[in-house]
Amino acid sequence: MIVNVIGDELKKDWQGTLRTVAEIGYDNLEFSGYYGDNREQFKKFMKDIGLKPLSAGSSLGQMKKEDALKKMIDDALYLEKKYLVCYWPWMDSGDNKKLDDFKKAADEMNKLGEQVNKAGLRFAFHNHDKEFVEVAGYKWGYEVFLKETDPSKVAMLLDLYWITKGGGDPVQLLQQYPKRFELFHVKDMDKTSEKSFTCPGYGIIDFKRIFAEAKKAGVKHYIVEIDKAPNPMQCIKDSYAYLNNLRF
Repeated sequence: MIVNVIGDELKKDWQGTLRTVAEIGYDNLEFSGYYGDNREQFKKFMKDIGLKPLSAGSSLGQMKKEDALKKMIDDALYLEKKYLVCYWPWMDSGDNKKLDDFKKAADEMNKLGEQVNKAGLRFAFHNHDKEFVEVAGYKWGYEVFLKETDPSKVAMLLDLYWITKGGGDPVQLLQQYPKRFELFHVKDMDKTSEKSFTCPGYGIIDFKRIFAEAKKAGVKHYIVEIDKAPNPMQCIKDSYAYLNNLRF
């Protein structure tokens, strides 16, 4: 799971909160930095409770800054994470992007991916709905990223909420581009007209259908994420129970 779900709880009691996360059954965690006084104590604590640091990330703009990227890599390697994730590929709001904009961002990701991978990590890209717009020659701009990024340098983290919000179909992409997707952000879309976030199992996304295809397509990690959960600890507990009992 990703720590933004439980951010407020971590501020109150990071040790107790993370211990509860591990007790629920989660085994991997996506987060940046560390909690507590120093990363040495934090690393030991994580090992003691059996919760493995998996990934961290930032925007493309931040990752292009040499000192910032160096620190991200150093922290990730020390905590034995596997992935550095680009959460946002644009230098602005991401609206009205053209084919050349997508190609330029893909080129930047290839360069970053080479650096990150050489350091001993795996670079990944996380989508939002902004990438699911039509650009010249492509139904979705996101397909430009799939075609223009080198699979050996750039893994794909597919956010199941945002692709759904953008009008895309996760199953279609998994079938068209097998082995490109290594991670999922698993969050649901509620049943209101606003199509906002909700806990997995509470909303309308057909996870059973998606996960059945993901298993064949080689997805390795399923990361629970719920933005703005009203009761975050209950939400992660319910989400784990729902997803753990899902059969496909």
